Amino acid sequence: MRVARLNNKLAEVRNDARRNSLIILRAITDRHQEKARALCAVPVPHGSMMMEGDTVKAQKKILICGAGIAGPVCAYWLHQYGYEVVIAEKARTLRDGGQNVDIKGAGQQVIRMMGLAARIEAKNTMEKGQKYIDAAGKPVAVFPKGAFATLTNDFEILRGDFAQILFEATARTCDYRFETFIKNLEEKNDGISVTFNDDSVEDFEFVICAEGISSATRNMILPGETGFRYLGAYMSFFKISKRPEDDGWAHTLNGADGTFITLRPGNERETTVLVTFLQKKPDIKWENQEDAKKILRAALKGRGTIADRISTELETVHDFYFGPMSQVKMSRWSKGRFVLLGDAAYCPTAFTGEGTALALVGAYVLAGEIKRNTQYAAAFDAYESLVRPYVLSSQNRMNPVFIRLLHARSRTAIMLTHGVQKILASDFLQKCFRREAAKRETKIVKDFIFPDYT
Repeated sequence: MRVARLNNKLAEVRNDARRNSLIILRAITDRHQEKARALCAVPVPHGSMMMEGDTVKAQKKILICGAGIAGPVCAYWLHQYGYEVVIAEKARTLRDGGQNVDIKGAGQQVIRMMGLAARIEAKNTMEKGQKYIDAAGKPVAVFPKGAFATLTNDFEILRGDFAQILFEATARTCDYRFETFIKNLEEKNDGISVTFNDDSVEDFEFVICAEGISSATRNMILPGETGFRYLGAYMSFFKISKRPEDDGWAHTLNGADGTFITLRPGNERETTVLVTFLQKKPDIKWENQEDAKKILRAALKGRGTIADRISTELETVHDFYFGPMSQVKMSRWSKGRFVLLGDAAYCPTAFTGEGTALALVGAYVLAGEIKRNTQYAAAFDAYESLVRPYVLSSQNRMNPVFIRLLHARSRTAIMLTHGVQKILASDFLQKCFRREAAKRETKIVKDFIFPDYT
């Protein structure tokens, strides 16, 4: 009987293999090569064996919390190295649109290694450069794309569009679970047991937390080790309707009493807005979004034409963020089988424009060190020792003194700021700075030397 059952089982396996082979051959014959590649790339089930170089290792299942930028990038590389990845995301779907993100320096290298540069360029906001304007909306200084001191970079894309590209690059190889978050974690000798919000329990090799600056899971596991460095200002970002005067340039205004406003190209229907204003302490209180909008309206009042425009459109804004401009400062990035990634570990603040690059670099290194090291503790330590200096360099470029200088308060200070902007935008200084700018960009890229994980 046992022999008969064994023969029947073997017959079933052969039939399944034959059936899968026919599906793949039919896909190739019909020129559906993408479908065939997807079928071939299905992860090996948990508990099976995979070849890696000259060694054989058991397949390991990893949980990543957060489907923004850092999480999917790390998942992409972990799959390349033969791991099974589950991505839990609290939201119902991926966020649509969002703010402009700049992919700078070493972050661009990660994008190119992933083969995504062309897809990102196709979604580029096509921002032409940056114009500083006065309260009446008239240009003070113009910095075209590629000029020294412009905020416009080669890769300018809406955060939601970037997240969608990363999702599409990983959806077939990772298990995405939306409306899912961690309720409890219990570490064991051979793994970590996770209880999700639906009370289901599942075991993983370890957990990577990439939930962002306000991560609830981080605060649950490392509550006493989460610190914030306040930079002396509050910030708000959201989208408003596009108007004819939105000409493909970023428009930046230094408003009275230390209000700093930037409008940037979004998509064919929307313009993105970033407003920051000085505040000595992070002690502003608000109960809900409407309270926050009232506070923001007060900071915009009398600041100029674009400030008036923003105020009139605030009522219909839904994708709205308001909070202190703070950096995340962690004493350590891991505890046991739990490790932090991206903004959850080292947010530099959105004002720096470097958070995306840090997320990309950190995700690549964490995945690579997990592949390289047989012990998770050694992998986490190596990841932190390699990436932390790069993070600190970025965070230290922004400080409360610099923020105060950017946010001119008096009319005299604003006039002096406009004078500096005009000088920096002059043809003479731009020619002088062009060579230095190229050197600086090369230096930024070389500030992080990528380990070889092949």
